[in-house]
Amino acid sequence: MHSDVIQRFYFSGQPVRGAIVKLQNSYIESLNGHDYPPIVNALLGECLASTLLMGVHLKHQARLSLQARGNGIIHLLMGEAQLKINPGGELNQHSIRAVARLKDPYDASAEASLTLDELIGQGHLAITIEPEEGERYQGIVEAKAASLSACLENYFQQSEQLPTTMQLITSPTMAAGLLIQRMPAAEDKNSASVAQADNLWEELNTLAATVSQNELLALDSETLLYRLFHEHAVTLSPAEKVCFDCSCSEQRTAQALLKIGVKEVSALLKLDNEVVMDCEFCSARYRFTQSKLQQLGMKFN
Repeated sequence: MHSDVIQRFYFSGQPVRGAIVKLQNSYIESLNGHDYPPIVNALLGECLASTLLMGVHLKHQARLSLQARGNGIIHLLMGEAQLKINPGGELNQHSIRAVARLKDPYDASAEASLTLDELIGQGHLAITIEPEEGERYQGIVEAKAASLSACLENYFQQSEQLPTTMQLITSPTMAAGLLIQRMPAAEDKNSASVAQADNLWEELNTLAATVSQNELLALDSETLLYRLFHEHAVTLSPAEKVCFDCSCSEQRTAQALLKIGVKEVSALLKLDNEVVMDCEFCSARYRFTQSKLQQLGMKFN
């Protein structure tokens, strides 16, 4: 079984869909080069799992990011997924990356018992979808709930009107998640059909809530779905692979310097004869001398 996968599933003939994600190598690689305390690692794992769960049902290629910003111990918590749709029926392969910015100094020993809203402080969650073609979309919800999954359930209920249940679980070496989501009912549904759909949704919610940490982390998707929903007809799609990948490059970093402006860059060059830029996501380091910047298009007086 591939260690980094996401799989969609559907309840046959019912307006309910879902997905299961498991991240191991990609999760560990996303944290490499950083020295976050364990609770931040866990939250970043939840961010990565949730970005994939939120984006797996998109019809077109897109970048989906989840950002939590606030004035607490954690100033920024961000997970990002590049969702790829392969033509010709090939299985999709998605990529992820993550980053956090913390209060300096901070007491890591005091964080283990804090909830998400206590760690973020006064702040919000922003869900941004940037399709390869089409308009950028962003939804925002307050970071007032005790967990990331609760915040995202509130977002789907308030902003998308899609009742959603999300379970997010991490260990030191793995992140996993389960999502089930109720789709809008057809307009011609009669009251009996609506009541039946309501009852089904309540039942599936109750069953999903019984999943244990060990089950979500250790079981393959088919076994897990059978344990949870064996009384229902569930169709499981093929597994789509996930990997860690950072989109940074020397060219993109240089473009960021060009936007800063010649005056500011010249001041930096006077200090060390070069400008050093580090990628927050993968810790890659890029060095730029004045001659290199001139070759890239920056004009100095």
